[in-house]
Amino acid sequence: MPAASQHATRLRLYALIAVFTAVAGALLVVPSWVIPDTSSARQWNAIAALTITAILCDAWFLRISFANIYSSVVFVPLFASVALFDHPVPTLISGVSAAIVETLVRRKPLIRVWFNTTQFMVALGLGALVYRTLGGTSSVEVFSFSFLPFVGLVATFFIVNQGSVALAVAYSSGVSVRESWDRIGGGARLYDVLASSLSVLLVFLYVKLQLVGLALLILPLFLVRQLYQMNLQLQTELEEKLELMVKAMEARDPYTSGHSRRVAEYASALARDLGLNARDVDVIKRAALLHDVGKIYEEFAPILRKESKLSPEERIVMQSHVVRSAELVGTVARLRGTVLEVIRHHHENFDGSGYPDGLTAEEIPIGARIIMIADTMDAMTTDRPYRKALTLQTALEELNKYAGRQFDPKLVELVSKSPGIRRLLGPQLASYAAQRPATIVPAWARHDETPVSG
Repeated sequence: MPAASQHATRLRLYALIAVFTAVAGALLVVPSWVIPDTSSARQWNAIAALTITAILCDAWFLRISFANIYSSVVFVPLFASVALFDHPVPTLISGVSAAIVETLVRRKPLIRVWFNTTQFMVALGLGALVYRTLGGTSSVEVFSFSFLPFVGLVATFFIVNQGSVALAVAYSSGVSVRESWDRIGGGARLYDVLASSLSVLLVFLYVKLQLVGLALLILPLFLVRQLYQMNLQLQTELEEKLELMVKAMEARDPYTSGHSRRVAEYASALARDLGLNARDVDVIKRAALLHDVGKIYEEFAPILRKESKLSPEERIVMQSHVVRSAELVGTVARLRGTVLEVIRHHHENFDGSGYPDGLTAEEIPIGARIIMIADTMDAMTTDRPYRKALTLQTALEELNKYAGRQFDPKLVELVSKSPGIRRLLGPQLASYAAQRPATIVPAWARHDETPVSG
């Protein structure tokens, strides 16, 4: 990342932290404080017990691969604290627990400790304010539950908490706020809503049984945490299967080593430029990684190593790789559906002259149209047995030449303006230009498939 861009990123993050610090400070004094009764041992015991529980829940975290963030069930005791204690005790509990865990357990730098502490205080403080505004009450002596105030608390907390993290990730990584929001919550949002109900049970048990009631909630909290872990493990296992399939395919064709990963990067960049949501970006990325996996079959081996022009028979065999790839991917249950369809149709031409089904224009899945361009970009901008890499400008001219015939013209226009594509290709093509003479073989001098597609 350029120095100017890094400086701008730091300024945005510092500004975000300053805003959360100011709001957290304001929430501590507005509305007015209600100091806990110093003579009430039960109340102070409850404050200590909830604070320790929050620290333990947050320390028992799970690591999410996206942006190196963490997930825990700390919101359960935090929501319970709102129903047990008056302002500003819940806000202080959230801040103390976050500061201790970030500093002593995760050992994060000061700026991250400060951000996470203040954003937790703001999220719970605003949630508590909504809870009270909607008529919610707090007591360690009497159990009372009102549905609407509780929903307001939960919704406010998760919107502010996940929204603030999404903003910070977007500022620091270049990923859009929308994609950050989708990835941070993702499929876990349903778990979050369901797990939130445990806070109501925690309040009931503590009011009735105090520390014994708190101990009874350990098993349900453990089970919820295991559900989160199982969800993450399924995701990890899927990514490992993808990696294995890609490595096996690339081992058959040394000339395309790294090709699938580069196509996945280009396709992901275009999908983001197009404004697709995180789920669609992931589908396209997975399909791009596996778009040529069918070439692992033996009948493709001699064709992949052939440097001369293909015969009509060999071309027919080569074109069958999209169907073979889709069939192979279909053996993995979680890849059936959209991923399979995108792979099957990534060589359909915009004018209907492609294969295997001759689809046209909007009939072709958007992911397949994106991968067609990403595949072609990598084919043109990397060395192949039959020619040297093209410059970015020449590659863009080739895409424009075939826009409306082979490629979606709107996507061609998008790729010519894409900062993501230029960022990914710029250093690579500059290195190529420095290493070879300017004379190159034109892009249409392909020997295997369509005029310029990879």
